[in-house]
Amino acid sequence: MGERTKVVLAIAIFLVVVVASGCASDGEDLDNYKWRVEGNWWFPTPSGSFGVSNSNNFFDINRDFGFGSYSTFTAKIDWRFRRKHHLLFNAARVDSSRTATIHRTIQFQGQTFDVGSQVSASLKSLNLVPGYQYDIIRRDHGFLGLEVDFNLLDTEGALNGSASVNGQGGARSASKSFFVPLPTVGPVARWYPLHDSIRLSLEGSVRGLSFFGYGNFLTARASVGIGLTEHLALRGGYEMGSRLSVHGTSDQIAVHITQKGPTAGLEYSWGEAPEKKVHVSGPSEPGEWHVDWVPAYLWFSGLQGNVGAQGFVAPVNVSFSDVFSQLNIGLMTVLDVRRKRIGLLTDLVFISLSSDQKATPTGNIYSGFTANAKTFFVDPEAYFRLLDKDRGSVDLVGGARFWRLNNSLDLLQGSTVAATAGQTQSWVDPVLGARFRLNLKKGWFANLKGDAGGFGVGSQQTWQIYTGIGKKFKQKFSLLIAYRYLDVDYVNGGFLYDTHMSGLVAGFGIRLK
Repeated sequence: MGERTKVVLAIAIFLVVVVASGCASDGEDLDNYKWRVEGNWWFPTPSGSFGVSNSNNFFDINRDFGFGSYSTFTAKIDWRFRRKHHLLFNAARVDSSRTATIHRTIQFQGQTFDVGSQVSASLKSLNLVPGYQYDIIRRDHGFLGLEVDFNLLDTEGALNGSASVNGQGGARSASKSFFVPLPTVGPVARWYPLHDSIRLSLEGSVRGLSFFGYGNFLTARASVGIGLTEHLALRGGYEMGSRLSVHGTSDQIAVHITQKGPTAGLEYSWGEAPEKKVHVSGPSEPGEWHVDWVPAYLWFSGLQGNVGAQGFVAPVNVSFSDVFSQLNIGLMTVLDVRRKRIGLLTDLVFISLSSDQKATPTGNIYSGFTANAKTFFVDPEAYFRLLDKDRGSVDLVGGARFWRLNNSLDLLQGSTVAATAGQTQSWVDPVLGARFRLNLKKGWFANLKGDAGGFGVGSQQTWQIYTGIGKKFKQKFSLLIAYRYLDVDYVNGGFLYDTHMSGLVAGFGIRLK
């Protein structure tokens, strides 16, 4: 970690400590707003490498091409819908390139760029970040909060120049892209040091998470704000927009990239957030909004079935007992918004499932294989509440499941030489189902949800069942443990995903409204 990165982390953590020590209890807001929009010019310097793990198939953006600082932007929208509750949306774009005469032979995506060649390297990335912030402490001179984000990161690296293939030269290009959803969590704080004034503000935040054997992600920021008017402020600071490490697999992209640099921009706030009100109501009060969010589930999933890529097919069988050895743990987030009897339920899942086998269905042609399936799907569903009583509820559910899968197979040498195959597919499945909830005594409750779909529109068929039990405490929070079974049968060309995933689910829920 560089010196500047250490400085921005230290400043951000210091601001968090200052606000925490200076805000012993809640009070009135000096900075009361409902909406806040911020736009920043960002002048980051990139560093790191982009390529495939455990090979020479990569390029280093500093050592090979001498990437320098460049201008880009960041943007943030903050909807403070209750005094201590925020829904957030951040966006940042990276688009940098450099042409250089390379001083070593670079192999990237099957292309060889020889020493002395003129090669252009480019790095493009778009990060869209929905999130939620809860202010643990909020007083007139600042707040200390906890922010949970979901980074939807789409990244591409490319080389263009003179390359050789099988000894033949010519103009060549090679590129590799990946999409990953990365959740992060961490503290955020703002402090107004002047007496009864918002003319000067200090802000800091640190958010990150380790993704088991898959990689890790960290972001941090420290800034100073100068109030120009009651609603408009000028902000400047330093941001480590991301330190991303994705380890990859033998045929999947690996990235180790850091983006950091100074920022400057404007912040505009308007409206007033509603004050905290004491309100007692029944679960089915007409006109009442209900917003429930599970920031992060963990799904400890096994995998059984057949996966295929580029015409190669292999059976996989990873039981629940193998979950931790194979790191088959999924990350999920669920948002449920309802008014009266109409609601929208959105389920987002990312899970990387792998299997190592010593035998293949083709005898001794291959001595074994390694299979990996990176699965991402988002499942927006509308529902209608048929029954809403103190004892429980019944919903009819209908929507779509948007899939994006990457299958990769490493077939180990037997009587035939080793082979590697990788393929990515996206599709949409319509789904229909129902959901049931039973409220028990002392805050306990039980859930059951099932759906089925596909119908040949996307997959041949898909269905799932989810059942669990939870405990509500302090009216706003809940702990959940459940079991989830998801089956899908999809085939297109040489791509096959005919499997079922099943295992325990654990999560933490928040009632936002």
